[in-house]
Amino acid sequence: MQPMPALQPEVDADGDVHQHATQWFIRLQQPNCDRRLREAFAQWYAEPRNAEAYAAVQARWLRSAVPPERPRPNPVQLRRSKAGAYLGVLFLLLLAALAYLYWPWAQRQTSDLHSAPGERRIVKLNEGSSVQLNGASALNLDLRGRVRQLHLLQGQMYLEVRLDGRAMEVQVDDARIQVFGTRLLIGRRADGGELVVLDGKAMVTQGGDQRLVSAGERVSFGAHGIATVQKADIQAAQAWRKGELIAQDMPLGELLQRLTSPQGQRVWLLDEQTAHRRISGHFDLDHAEQTLQRLAAEQQVALHDLFGHGWLLR
Repeated sequence: MQPMPALQPEVDADGDVHQHATQWFIRLQQPNCDRRLREAFAQWYAEPRNAEAYAAVQARWLRSAVPPERPRPNPVQLRRSKAGAYLGVLFLLLLAALAYLYWPWAQRQTSDLHSAPGERRIVKLNEGSSVQLNGASALNLDLRGRVRQLHLLQGQMYLEVRLDGRAMEVQVDDARIQVFGTRLLIGRRADGGELVVLDGKAMVTQGGDQRLVSAGERVSFGAHGIATVQKADIQAAQAWRKGELIAQDMPLGELLQRLTSPQGQRVWLLDEQTAHRRISGHFDLDHAEQTLQRLAAEQQVALHDLFGHGWLLR
């Protein structure tokens, strides 16, 4: 390649115009390209055949500057491992079991008023009424409005109402209790709720059904609706206030629930036939674990501790 003059190259008739076009293209890319050189290029470029040659050189450069297309990687085929799937299911089941065991504890911690497992707690409300909670019970309340509202989340309570001209309602799951008296026992269990009226009256409403309960009467309610109102055994109904559980021809499954619930525990009885055994007697709630072990031995069932949160009997 011949060296290019400082400004405009002399192009004769036999000269290679494409060679000069290449030289111009290279020179114009240099950082020391000044105004005088660009003016010389303009004079050279004014010739049509020069412009055509320069355009061809520029097009070749642009084609060579485009990077080649990268080959696309083959998609990765993920192979699912059966062991991994089983471990994932096992982890989800374990997570669900932990949530089931710890949910009652979490609910108590976020409630307005609660008692610890094994504790019986008496609280005077700011409007004058008083509440006694059995162990592992939880209560939300709103006493500011025209209707004083209580929501029993867990456990049992003894309610002594101070009459101040305002109504009072107690919510237990989807049942609503309108209080017309002054002393009541209200409980919430896994299979529903129970109301015992000691003084006055109360109206239980669930769905489209209602029951009026008078002093000395009891009624249970739950997923199957409101049961028939019955005469209450007042001594047995409020025995828990003294740390006792009185059972009179009670199914073993229900007895075990009433015994372990105040301790913040649950119980599972695997044999349904055994769960329906009828039991009578007085049981100590303040020493519930020893009572449970003695009862299991008497009924000849094996007792297994579930990490301190419940018991399995079989």
